[in-house]
Amino acid sequence: MIMKKNILHQTVLLILFSIIFNSLTAQIISEKVKSEIIEALKLWNAAAKNSNVDQFMSLYDNTDNIMLIGSDTAEIWKGKDKIRGHLTESFAHYSISWKMDRIDIDYNGGTAWVFVDGLMIINTDKGETIKNPYRFTGILIKKSGVWKWRLFHGSIPQV
Repeated sequence: MIMKKNILHQTVLLILFSIIFNSLTAQIISEKVKSEIIEALKLWNAAAKNSNVDQFMSLYDNTDNIMLIGSDTAEIWKGKDKIRGHLTESFAHYSISWKMDRIDIDYNGGTAWVFVDGLMIINTDKGETIKNPYRFTGILIKKSGVWKWRLFHGSIPQV
C-alpha cells in the first residue's frame, strides 16, 4: 500500500513538473517568435523610410500571391511586379514610416498575424512631413528561419 502511494506521488509530481516545464518552454518560444516578428516590422519600417525598393521587396515572400493593400479603394497591388512598380513610383517622391503605438501579434506555427495602430509619417520630396493616424494588419510566414510578408493591409481610421 505504501509503495502504491509512493508511485502515485511520484507520478503526480512528474505530471506537475511536465506541465510547468512545457508552460515555461512555450512562453520562451512565444517571446522569441514575437521578438522575431517585431524585428521584421522594424526592417519593414526602415526599408520604407529609406525608400529602398529592393530591401522592401526582399521582406516579402517569394511568390506572386503577395498583396499590398492601401487605404484607398484603388490601392490594391497583387504580385511582385505590381508591388515593385507601385513602390518604385511612390518611393521616387516620398518615404513612409510608421510610429507603432500598439502592436498585437499572434501566430500558429509558421504563420503570424500582426495588427499595428499608430501614425503613418510621409516625408515628401518637397520637404513636407505629413502625419496621419494609421493602422495596418499583416500576414507573415516563416521561410528558412525568416519571417516574410504575404499580405499588408493599411487603413486610415476615422477620427
